[in-house]
Formats: sequence, C-alpha cells, structure tokens
Amino acid sequence: MSSKLKYGEEKFVCPHCNALAKQDWFSKTMMSEIVDSIYIHNFLDYRGSIKDYQQSSIEKFLVHMKHELPKELNEYLPSSLSISKCQACDNFALWVKREVVYPKINFTTPPNLDMDKDIQDLYNEASKILFDSPKGAAAILRLALQKLLLQLGETDKKIDRNIKSLVEKGLSPKIQKALDFVRVVGNEAVHPGEINLDDNKDIALTLFKILNLIANDMITIPKEMDELYENIIPDDKKKQIDQRDGR
Repeated sequence: MSSKLKYGEEKFVCPHCNALAKQDWFSKTMMSEIVDSIYIHNFLDYRGSIKDYQQSSIEKFLVHMKHELPKELNEYLPSSLSISKCQACDNFALWVKREVVYPKINFTTPPNLDMDKDIQDLYNEASKILFDSPKGAAAILRLALQKLLLQLGETDKKIDRNIKSLVEKGLSPKIQKALDFVRVVGNEAVHPGEINLDDNKDIALTLFKILNLIANDMITIPKEMDELYENIIPDDKKKQIDQRDGR
C-alpha cells in the first residue's frame, strides 16, 4: 500500500493525524446508497410494529422512495465529491475531482536554510498558495530562482547562460535538464516573476525541488566540505596539501 496521499488508496498518511492508516471511502453514489439503506430499514422496523392493514401502503411508499431518494439526494451532492475517513483518528478528508480540498496540505519540503532570507520567504509564500494558485506559486518560484542565481554570483540576464555557468562550476547536469523541462530556460521561457499559463501544480512542485537542489549542490555541500576540512584535517596536513597544490 502507498503511504502517500492519493485518491482511492486504501491506506495513506492521514493529513490530520499523520498516521499511516486505512481509509474508508464514500462517494456520491455510496452516500446515496447509505442514506437510502438507513431510510428504508428505519421504515421496515417501523412497519413491523403497526397493524397489517397499513402494510400495503407503506410497501408502496418504500418502493417509491427507493427510486426517488437517491435522485433527490444527488441534486445536493456534487458528482465529483468524495470523502475519505481515517480509521486512526476518525477525521474526514474532502476530495473534489480526485484532489484534496480539505484539509489543506503542504506538499512541499522546507526551503534550504542556506538560501538568502528573502529567497526563503518567497519559497514559503509560494508554498502557502500552491493549492489555491499553482500558477501564482510558479511565478513566485521563478522570481526566487532569479534571486538564487544572484546569490550564487550569476548576473547574466539570460537564465540559460547562468545555468550553464553553474553546471561548469559543479551543478548537476540533471538539474539543468529539469529546468529545461519546466521551461525555465530557453526561448519559450517567461521572465522570472511572470505567470506562464501552462504552469500547473506539478511544475510548481518541480520548481520547489529545483531551488533546494541548486542550493544544496552549490552552497550546502561545499560549505559542509569546507567545515569538515577545517575541523578535522590537522594543520600540518593542511600545509602539506597546500604545498602539493601550489598554494
């Protein structure tokens, strides 16, 4: 079973209690059937306690309601509505068109803390609006990418040249491919901060990952390696290494 939140799965991590738990599912059709069943059985129980001469009338009424109740109920329920109920905490999640609308879920990981504060703020702002406005989130993330390139010393007006420069400095070529995929680079790109009408939640989620990957590759890992070198390598060994490298 999948632990990720996915429509129709029997088991996933509950957005309320964060437990990996089994889920009970209710769709429009299922809810109509449940209400119909409760309604019919209540009348069946009632029918058993009344006089025989009323049986035929109640039977006709039940037959009528068996067809009419689901029709009437369906008028009040969106066809795309589904509900999952967590067996661990008994809380509900509402789904419309196979997407969770309640509770709101943060699909993103936290920003890399080695990015400048204003970049982290943009990242967090995009995370807050991702579900309601994926296009807006992607636009904010493109601006964050531009600022991250500046933090890394890349000042060319064309993002593709900046990315090429970063690859030459050690950025993984796979990240460059990911950037090409989301149209951050190339002739079809929009300028950072503008809204690309083709942007969607998946592209925005990819941009979140790209920002963290770039920061990790170009800032975090080099910083950690420098700290290891400074704190672990003895000074005499450092001198030998410097002499070897002509420093």
